[in-house]
Amino acid sequence: MRADDDKTLASTSVSRCPSPPPPEYEIVAFHENDPDDPTNWSTKRKNGILTMICLLGFAAVFGSSSYAPGTMQIRMLYGVSDTVASLGVALYVAGFGIGPLFSGPITEMYGKRKPYLISWALLIATTVPSAFAENLAVILVFRFLSGVCASCPLNTGASVIADLYIHDLPNLGKAVVLFSTAALQGPVIGSLVGFFIAAHSGRQLWVIRVHFFFCVALIPLVLLFPETYPPEILLQRAKRMRKEGKTNARAAHELHGKTTMQVVQGHVFRPMAMIIREPIVQGSAAWISLGYGIIYFFFQAFPIVFIKQHGIPFQLCGLLFIGVTLGMLLAVFPYAWLIKTFRRLPLPGIDKPGNETQPESTLKVVLTACVLLPASMFWFAWASGPETHWIVATLAGIPFGYSSLMVFFAFLSYNAHTYGVYASSAGAANTFVRSLVAASFPLFATPMLEDLGTKWGISVFGFLSVFLLPIPLIYIRYGEALRARSHFAREARELAAGMHHKHKVPEDEKRRETVEIGEV
Repeated sequence: MRADDDKTLASTSVSRCPSPPPPEYEIVAFHENDPDDPTNWSTKRKNGILTMICLLGFAAVFGSSSYAPGTMQIRMLYGVSDTVASLGVALYVAGFGIGPLFSGPITEMYGKRKPYLISWALLIATTVPSAFAENLAVILVFRFLSGVCASCPLNTGASVIADLYIHDLPNLGKAVVLFSTAALQGPVIGSLVGFFIAAHSGRQLWVIRVHFFFCVALIPLVLLFPETYPPEILLQRAKRMRKEGKTNARAAHELHGKTTMQVVQGHVFRPMAMIIREPIVQGSAAWISLGYGIIYFFFQAFPIVFIKQHGIPFQLCGLLFIGVTLGMLLAVFPYAWLIKTFRRLPLPGIDKPGNETQPESTLKVVLTACVLLPASMFWFAWASGPETHWIVATLAGIPFGYSSLMVFFAFLSYNAHTYGVYASSAGAANTFVRSLVAASFPLFATPMLEDLGTKWGISVFGFLSVFLLPIPLIYIRYGEALRARSHFAREARELAAGMHHKHKVPEDEKRRETVEIGEV
């Protein structure tokens, strides 16, 4: 195979080869059933990696909400407004949106293991000042930096799942379900724990210190995390082969070098380009941002609804998030059954022939969530007043929890299948949008609820979710055409094809044959 034969494929990735390869070279690629291909790893190993990314993702998000009940301490200690005190939540969540613009593309250039190691070390280092300093400016600055570092496990986790299950659609969906559950349970459990901590920690910000010790306890998982990114695995194998004497061995993405500007354009700007150019990314981000943002809105709304209007004790307010947790569990356990049931369900006027075998068929299940989410918001809004028993408003969290989680993992799974090895950049684009939206919600929540009242203030989100209802219907009907026209989806398919091939060559052309990793 000549360099020109693979020019299109090679131009999609960054080369770290110091000089152009020889005219004749051997491509290092995965063969069928290759043990080094992450898609062929044992179920036990895949489950272990999935457990790791779920725990790390949970811990990263836990720190965003465990701080929220401490805003009352911040107000008392520093004499600031509720909006300023809430900046600790907003800045941390805003960091989720900025971090992936760097960590996501870096994973595509250098693999998944190195970003995990570096970001987790920095997360611990940046949490120390915000946990132990007694200066509000220092706390807020390092809360933002901690959020930037914590974003790596969230963004990279989805692409790790794509590395492991990209050719196994059923298990891809299950893995995304578990990871999404961990990511969305993080803020819910963090808030629940935070209320108890804030109620008994006096003048000390133990709501942040607990997160610091949690991150330290997970260091062994980070150290044990393996490399899962196929291009990086192939690159390292090719380097070893060159040291062993096969000087012409090259991973496919090494074949052409890139200038610094090309690296910036291809990797730093790709998530932003996806937001602008990719309808699949845009619609997914809209729904996920709304569901994710409402969770952070609840951190400000629950104290107003339950403490001020219903007289619930401060430390018990976090327990009322249990309704949201139960709703999420109702989405997790029957997920496989729901997918199978809705995949076969015909939608007259929307379905296309043969759609049951396409990724769009899995989006049918999200229609239940897109209906229940506005219903849950109207329910919570009009049961929030003191004239209604508090349990009625609490139960509204069940359909909301189901809807927020179902929206999250259904759209993430669809994005992971669509963009393959570029799932990291798609995740970065999605995380950027939803994090900026979620970061703004705690800042305007209290003023909006005070001006409009809880009934109409919460109803605003019900009306917004009704407005977004056509998006999943458009994907189900036209998703195949959107994927076919997608520049980044096509590029990802070409790159994946170049890493999984096997060529047969005549005996007298052995010197130019493709080198299969498992045969070395």
